[in-house]
Amino acid sequence: MGADAPPKIPKVVIVTEENRSDSPVAPSDALDLANYTLASPVEIAHHLRSIAQQGHMVTVFSNKGRTFILTRILGVDAQNGTLTLDWGAEPGVNEQFLASERNVFVCSPDGVKTQFVTGQPRRIELDGRPAFEVDLPEQVIKLQRREFFRIQTPVANPVICRILDYPQHTLDLPLFDISLGGLSFWLPSPSTPGFDVGQVYYDCSLDLKPLGVLQVRLEVRHRLPVQRRNGQDALRIGCAFQQLPTAMENLIQRYVGQLERERRALMP
Repeated sequence: MGADAPPKIPKVVIVTEENRSDSPVAPSDALDLANYTLASPVEIAHHLRSIAQQGHMVTVFSNKGRTFILTRILGVDAQNGTLTLDWGAEPGVNEQFLASERNVFVCSPDGVKTQFVTGQPRRIELDGRPAFEVDLPEQVIKLQRREFFRIQTPVANPVICRILDYPQHTLDLPLFDISLGGLSFWLPSPSTPGFDVGQVYYDCSLDLKPLGVLQVRLEVRHRLPVQRRNGQDALRIGCAFQQLPTAMENLIQRYVGQLERERRALMP
């Protein structure tokens, strides 16, 4: 990989709610990113300042995608062309971030995916506490369509989506993957009634151990018949979150980051 090549982040892909599948969908394959790129310093500063004011979590992939850190934007100084970020909780990760020459920032404020690249961060003092400072990016990708990073959930210790308002009885369904936009799960049988496209389940819970149980509303967006490894036919249901509060978005983003960290720990 060349020095200027973007970091590869395996198993974390960009998908649309209209085009979810098992295959990764690169941004260049899905849409013309030029139509979604902010290049004006005024527009960039305004958008990043809005993210800071709303307190959204930001995931920063550094060291060519080998490490990442969860942080928040603390301030945007358009006059000096700088961006201030919250200091991380893990000293080792902070040092890795400070040593990284190219860093990819990803977040999804209000369901709109934002991505940009900065150079090497600097340590500064802000109100008597350490913080990161980077130069404002030259470009920001702001996807108007709902497009999200998704990651597959554990198989051995599955995350369970509990449908409490399923007509017959409470239904516990193991997740296949999750993103800020929604999730997908397996049905017990392809003939399981319900889960028609457009149907909404208002009383659902997700146990994102150890981050807590989320009460969510799910709208069915697609039904995907597949054949599992054991040769059995199965049906995977893709759902979109409805009216997800910012606090829950932050928890889901933390959970996705946790899964990615655990996955990387198992890589040779």
